[in-house]
Amino acid sequence: MARVLLVDDDTSLLDVLALAFADAGHEVRTAKDGREALELVTRDAPELLVTDVNLPHRDGYSLVRELRAKGHSFPIVFLTSRDTEVDEILGFDLGADDFVAKPFSTRALLARVSALLRRESARNATESV
Repeated sequence: MARVLLVDDDTSLLDVLALAFADAGHEVRTAKDGREALELVTRDAPELLVTDVNLPHRDGYSLVRELRAKGHSFPIVFLTSRDTEVDEILGFDLGADDFVAKPFSTRALLARVSALLRRESARNATESV
């Protein structure tokens, strides 16, 4: 289906998400901090990024800010325990396509990701015509 990069410093959550995304047919890469995520984006060109906000070495907000500044347009989902309205608005202002607060349903997250990927695919098909 899609190359997905999952970023979270909670390794047990990262393992569960990686398994769920792989079971859904995605090619999954994982990173435990913002610096590693930036390296993987440069090397592996994901089609979608799911990232926490609170990360070591580079928080999710600065990661997304840098990715958008470099012209990366793939969908980005924040998955975070920071669930205030201010956090959510900041995430969208920085270029996120969705913002999911922890705790969350893995099935609902996968459905949101599928919707984003469908829209991205339709957009790409329209642009190539």
